[in-house]
Amino acid sequence: MFSSKIKGSFLLVISVILLLAGNRATAAEIVNITSIQHVYMDEEFIGSVTDEKEIEKVVSEKVSKAESDYPEYTFDEEAQITLVQENVFNAEIDEKKTMEELEDQFTVRATAYEINIGNQVVSYVPSKKDAKEVLRKITLLYMDEEELAEYESNQEAGVLEQPGSLKEKESKILSIEYTMPITWKKTTVKPDKLMTVNEVISLIKKGKKEEVTYEATEEDDLEMVADRYDMKLEQLIKLNPGLEEDYRIGEGQKVQVTETVPYVDVLVEREVLKQTKIPFEREVIKDKNLLKGESFLEQEGREGVQASTYKVAETNGKKTSETIVKKEMTQHKQKEIIRKGTKVIPSEGSGTFAWPADGGYISSKQGQRWGKLHKGIDIARPTSRTIKAADHGIVEFAGSSGGYGNKVTINHKNGYKTNYAHLESIGIEAGQKIEKGMKIGSMGSTGNSTGIHLHFEVYKNGVLANPLDYISQ
Repeated sequence: MFSSKIKGSFLLVISVILLLAGNRATAAEIVNITSIQHVYMDEEFIGSVTDEKEIEKVVSEKVSKAESDYPEYTFDEEAQITLVQENVFNAEIDEKKTMEELEDQFTVRATAYEINIGNQVVSYVPSKKDAKEVLRKITLLYMDEEELAEYESNQEAGVLEQPGSLKEKESKILSIEYTMPITWKKTTVKPDKLMTVNEVISLIKKGKKEEVTYEATEEDDLEMVADRYDMKLEQLIKLNPGLEEDYRIGEGQKVQVTETVPYVDVLVEREVLKQTKIPFEREVIKDKNLLKGESFLEQEGREGVQASTYKVAETNGKKTSETIVKKEMTQHKQKEIIRKGTKVIPSEGSGTFAWPADGGYISSKQGQRWGKLHKGIDIARPTSRTIKAADHGIVEFAGSSGGYGNKVTINHKNGYKTNYAHLESIGIEAGQKIEKGMKIGSMGSTGNSTGIHLHFEVYKNGVLANPLDYISQ
């Protein structure tokens, strides 16, 4: 028998034919009976031998060489060879010829899984794991790993994906189908026929050639038709007996061509969420209480967002149909409101002066005081410390000025100027246009001052004037 490396069962048929006259046999005749092995290769008879060990040796050597040449494969040593034993008288066999036939015909086969698409054998891979990976990678030609993993997880958990359930993600797969059944089965093949998973995927990506009928147009000639289907002119002529290189085809004539088609189409139905931004409107409100050139944002604008859910059908990654499932506003738009000032401040004063403080009384008038001229009036004990411009004009000076402390000078552009002294703080700056009654600072006691008050002066055409000739409480 073969060594333990030779697997499988051998059909043992023992035929003892004793044809002895009168059912009697001599000892000499019995001695002439020989046991032989009839050798069959894939059920085809190739000869007979008397010693099966010679067959075992040939098989063992070929398996060892294959294992050395292809260490990553598993070799199936099951019987391509079947031995049928027979006991015969006076055996006459050609063992040498049988062994030559065995050497010539016997090829070691590797364990393989046949990839079958639409009842067509496409390739062979070494393991069941590889066969499953081929199917997975066919699918991954048209989606990413994360999408497929999520889909498979839902399938295993029995989660039914309902269109319109997408909330945050942009896309998810609802179903995956194949136009052809993809199956695999265990078999054995010559090791050089085995392919890696990536080699199988490359083959499938290239597609297969199929013969189709093309109907010529008025402009067509043979070279144009061949180019259109990526064929050589010789191939086109060979496929259409009777055509020659200079043959002119007419409109409507049917020509056999070959075109590349996919081994299988992958049909994917997915849900896609598209979010559309809706611009907000802008409204500008003219405000007469704001100075011209001034504006502020009263209400911030916000875009609206409309979420539209679509059911999209794809064949081999290309969209074939799109149906809207649901629409909803996920964020309502909000109008932007801007207030813009229209108020114009005259650069020239009106010639009449307003009381420059918020209430208060005159604590000291213009005139000689403490041996020197008191140039203006002092206003003390106000309702608030706000100091106001007595008339329209432009700030000529705003800052610290010796005994005046913090001082503001307004040029009213009509021959008049007014001074405001001893301010705690100044709220305007030189060059600024000022409106009558506008706050210019806060009352204080800076400079040479005996207490919190406003020192107010009036000048007409550069000459000091009495403020009480122009203002009153």
